Amino acid sequence: MKKLILLMVAASAGFTAVAQLRGGDNFYAQKMVIDLNFPVGVMMQAPTYMIDPTVYPNLAASNIGKLKMGAGLSYGADLQFGYFIGKGGKFGIGTGISYFAQHTVATIGNFRVEYEAMDKWDNTYRQVVSATHAITEKIDIKSINIPLMLKFKQRFTTRIGFTIDAGILYNVSNTNSWKTDAEFDYEAVYKFTKNAAGADVTVYDNAATPGDKDWLITKDQYERTHTKGTANSYIDSMHIRGYSVALGVKPTINSGSSSYTTGSIGFMLRPAVSVRLTKRIHANLGAYYSYQSFDNHPVDNYKVTSNMGATYSSLLNSVTKSVVTNFGLNVGLRYFIGTPKDSNFDGKYDE
Repeated sequence: MKKLILLMVAASAGFTAVAQLRGGDNFYAQKMVIDLNFPVGVMMQAPTYMIDPTVYPNLAASNIGKLKMGAGLSYGADLQFGYFIGKGGKFGIGTGISYFAQHTVATIGNFRVEYEAMDKWDNTYRQVVSATHAITEKIDIKSINIPLMLKFKQRFTTRIGFTIDAGILYNVSNTNSWKTDAEFDYEAVYKFTKNAAGADVTVYDNAATPGDKDWLITKDQYERTHTKGTANSYIDSMHIRGYSVALGVKPTINSGSSSYTTGSIGFMLRPAVSVRLTKRIHANLGAYYSYQSFDNHPVDNYKVTSNMGATYSSLLNSVTKSVVTNFGLNVGLRYFIGTPKDSNFDGKYDE
């Protein structure tokens, strides 16, 4: 009986030791994993654009501000299947699908063009179009990518390890939704001369500064020469009479969407500390950085606004290329698929 008890105690101790080894090994050597990541951070966009004021006929003067896109919020989700190779199972590959939602603002300041036009009576005049304030667009970006990653994992203790993903992002969809607060003033300058019959006719004044004898239907001219009434009332009255002038004109359509050319290739780097939660599930806490370059086909003869402000074309329609970088924090989960093997029956899972 005594020997039997000692034998049972020894067997129990051995089983406990094996269980501890198995528990310590914690499925970490398993080859196949599913990774779910949630990146949150900052998006920065550097656009190359084409806004050519010479598309306006006989341009007399222009001031086209620089297109800027500020830093914005970026967040998303990433689902990948990974497979680790080799005896140690440290290196592997992975692929899946990645989604990013991003929010930014595009602006152009001090927009103004002055060009030749013709009114309803076929009189030539100088049309002056200026934004009342910086043109601003709020932009929401939805981007879908297919990642192809090289993976590495290294365990320091039974609970703590290190993992890193590095590879390419192939973009399959990039849609930009925009909304603008743009507002424009339309003003006019008329220059008169005598024709061969001695009658007054209009001609186009393309001087940098309108002549002293020109007729200016502008807000500034009215405020300089009148002490009663308002420039808005005056301009409104001239608009009713048929002249192509108006103040504070807002686009008829102030929102829409624009898609960049897809098929671009970027890259991503994502290091993280791995923390064991259960046998199969590890949490990954770390950072990420991604870089992507998007090409775009701009609108031919692009104009920000036309048709007395009724028609507005998004600033995105002038973009020829956009370089997008994202960086921030990443929270993820890794799930080990399958059951590890102990082919040597030594109490340790194969690696």
